[in-house]
Amino acid sequence: MSTTPLPPLILLDGGLGTTLADRYNCIFDHSTPLWSSHLLLSGEGSETLRDVQGAFAEKGADVVLSATYQASFEGCRASGVGDEREAGVCMRRGMEIARVAAEKREGGGKVALSLGAYGATMVPGQEYSGAYDAEHSSVEQLREWHFRRLEAFMPGGEDEVEKKERRACWDSVDYVAFETLPRVDEVLAVRQVMEKVSRIVGGEKVVEFWIACVFPGEGNDLPDGSSIKQVVGAMLGKGKGARPMGVGINCTRVGKVEGLVVEFEREIGELIEREGGEWPSLVVYPDGTRGEVYDTTTKEWVKRGGAEESLIPWDEETFGIVSRCQERRLWKSIFVGGCCKTTPDDIGKLRKRIDEL
Repeated sequence: MSTTPLPPLILLDGGLGTTLADRYNCIFDHSTPLWSSHLLLSGEGSETLRDVQGAFAEKGADVVLSATYQASFEGCRASGVGDEREAGVCMRRGMEIARVAAEKREGGGKVALSLGAYGATMVPGQEYSGAYDAEHSSVEQLREWHFRRLEAFMPGGEDEVEKKERRACWDSVDYVAFETLPRVDEVLAVRQVMEKVSRIVGGEKVVEFWIACVFPGEGNDLPDGSSIKQVVGAMLGKGKGARPMGVGINCTRVGKVEGLVVEFEREIGELIEREGGEWPSLVVYPDGTRGEVYDTTTKEWVKRGGAEESLIPWDEETFGIVSRCQERRLWKSIFVGGCCKTTPDDIGKLRKRIDEL
């Protein structure tokens, strides 16, 4: 019997945008390029976000992700907020709301600053394809874009009011979550961004971050065609930027996740054998879909022809995957939660399984 302790399970929240659409009748289309972040532009929308994110926390989520996944200066301009200072205020409001929601967790919770791929801010969205425009098709271009957005949440500002607000925002960040990345050059870009961030604010506060990629196709390659070996090398290889505390998978069908995790484990083990270092945390939050796929053009969920639906409840299937990961005792810790179509009730059921374990 192994004496290595089981890595702890840390529960994330679920699908914010789909819960807003399915349970609160929010409509997201081309008139709302910020998607769920559009609610940050109004007081009424902010209250709705507090309700939904608070529901996930009340169901037991240890970590609440901010409603900033698709937030960007470009999206704010397209939504009528042309002033960049005002846009920054709106984006930072997402962290404030998430922090209030996290406090509804018994004993309090943590907050992750959610930052989606550049493709998530395109119209139509391209985070599932990785087909970016010519101005965002290199490590350098993506690094500059990601840093400019992240900078809106960091200390700085033109006057004392803005400096105080931005300082309070950054102090409330427990993790930075780079999510749904479809390209290895974007993985490298965000590592370089976080290396730059650590130079700027490292003496004041070191913020841990994770990188989660999306695997929407039938195989186990990224949308840009990169293999898991290439993905792991970009995520954790030496000399490529700041090292994330966690790596993994999000916004991917739950039926694919276990095979992906096993392949991640093999490649990370080989990388550590070559380069040294420690195992990171695993971050895995699959979709709660049952045969539906998201049409980025119509912004609707549609049934895919011939798609098989699992008869196993989402919480049971997801829990089985991470509990088997635990038994292998490789990862430092395991962050598990849900992405699209997972509800507060799903997270509550997963919480119960974790607690019973």
